[in-house]
Amino acid sequence: MLVKDKEQLKKNVQDEITALKVSLAQRQEKRDGLSSALNKLQVELREMQAQIQYIINESQNCQQKKQKAEEEIKQLEILISEFQAKKVALEETITSLQTEREERDLKVMELNTSLEEKQADLKQTEQQLQELKLKENEYQIRILNLEERTKEEYQLDLANLDATTGEISLELMTTTQDETTDSASPPIDFWESVSKEIEEFQGKVERLGNVNLEAIKEHDELEIRETFLVNQKEDLEKSKNALQNLIQKINHTSRELFDKTFNDIRQNFQAMFRKLFGGGKADVILEENVDILEAGIEIVAQPPNKELRSITLLSGGEKVMTTVALLFAVFQAKPSPFCILDEVDAALDESNINRFTHILKEFTSDTQFLVITHSKVTMSVANVLYGITMQEPGVSKRVAVKFEDIERKVA
Repeated sequence: MLVKDKEQLKKNVQDEITALKVSLAQRQEKRDGLSSALNKLQVELREMQAQIQYIINESQNCQQKKQKAEEEIKQLEILISEFQAKKVALEETITSLQTEREERDLKVMELNTSLEEKQADLKQTEQQLQELKLKENEYQIRILNLEERTKEEYQLDLANLDATTGEISLELMTTTQDETTDSASPPIDFWESVSKEIEEFQGKVERLGNVNLEAIKEHDELEIRETFLVNQKEDLEKSKNALQNLIQKINHTSRELFDKTFNDIRQNFQAMFRKLFGGGKADVILEENVDILEAGIEIVAQPPNKELRSITLLSGGEKVMTTVALLFAVFQAKPSPFCILDEVDAALDESNINRFTHILKEFTSDTQFLVITHSKVTMSVANVLYGITMQEPGVSKRVAVKFEDIERKVA
């Protein structure tokens, strides 16, 4: 009996050892499985961190590009303003130069006209004097001829010759006077008139001041300067027109894109609102009589069994649901790879949270959502749950659970 008891005891011990080995193997296997799962979670965490960093970098790049584009637009606006200011200044300068040139040309024309008139008067006077001198010479020759003829033919004495000469001289003076009277004004009046006109002309010349001998050169320089300024003005106008055309083209393209996107979002918003609220209607309305790029947008909504009103007059939960509907409408028109929602379900009751999470799951195929929430209903639809705990005072600890792995292990 003693031997049998010992053998039974030995067998029992061996069974216990075997059971312990099996248990140890199971624990070892479980530990290996947990270690493998931990490694896998760490790999997935690193991948997710890399994805988050990539998305952050892309977001920063987009923001930088946006800022750069805004700065370029501001620089273009400043450049256009400078060009416009330069254009106005050049136009004023050109107008001033043209006015000055016209005044000088007019003054030169007046002087030329006055000079031509005086030259014509002087020429006429010189011609009249020349005619008088010719007549005087002619009569003197006649006198000499008469003296010689008298001496030769009639042998008159000097006294008679002097008398005859006196008569002829008297006749000459009378004839000269008569011819002068017939051909022009009396000599005294004529010379007085000429003297008066000469004095008037001299007075005008004195009032004009000293003659500028460099006037022609200055005129040529002003013409060259005017040509240069006109060319500059044309260049500035071309640059201005090019910039205006570019701005118009950008605005035209922006208006087309905005109009198309706005209409798409509007249709999506109306459908999404009815889906979230189970009825009702909503709309986004652009401000009228304003440029589409500067117009304001009003959001109106009518939940089931309520009146149509602005979003500002809705309750907290209705505002959230309307905003979520608009957000998802935007995602439908312009899908985004990543979205962060911070406690959007805080003001919702359980039924509305269920509608919200149902719609949220429909978008997970195109968009990765990071939802910050305290709602257990929202947590239940997540693929990965990250919790922050404080097991030790002042020390926060992150706990991550991937529901897909748990479901796979349970299965």
